[in-house]
Amino acid sequence: MYRRLSNALDTIYKVGAAASGALLVLLCSLVLYSIASRMFGFYAGGATDVAGYVMATSTFLALAYTFRTQGHIRVALLIQNFHGSKRRVIEILCLAVMSVVMAFLAFYMYRLVYDSWDFGERSEGADAILIWIPQLAVAIGAFLLAISVLHSLIQAIFDYDAINPETSEHEGPSEV
Repeated sequence: MYRRLSNALDTIYKVGAAASGALLVLLCSLVLYSIASRMFGFYAGGATDVAGYVMATSTFLALAYTFRTQGHIRVALLIQNFHGSKRRVIEILCLAVMSVVMAFLAFYMYRLVYDSWDFGERSEGADAILIWIPQLAVAIGAFLLAISVLHSLIQAIFDYDAINPETSEHEGPSEV
């Protein structure tokens, strides 16, 4: 049961990463559109602002997948010096601290979205978009990252062999 849930969560992280990649293509298109508008003298109407929102969303949607596939810089310099149960304890402690920090980030990203929605806040750019819309996508990415860190913490506690590079035969936990 746990492995199916773990695989389902890893699939959600992959969907976030795929969405992030699609958003990078959109970002490239928006930048090219903005460049073309300056070259040919027509109004690009907030393309720069939207490009910024797309970049932030793309970054946050990719964080969970990147974390689960061990693409982030981690405390490996500390952890790699330990083996066995000491390594596991240090890894659990690091993941526990990170879980708290990421839960804090996700909660306050949600609060930011809610406050922006509640006050009807709009961007200062030419498009005057409701700012909670791009913030919501970033908050979803932060929430996914918090879930992925908690997922790794639970895995480190109950199924350490799945994430331990010393005993694991695959690239990362996404293959579990």
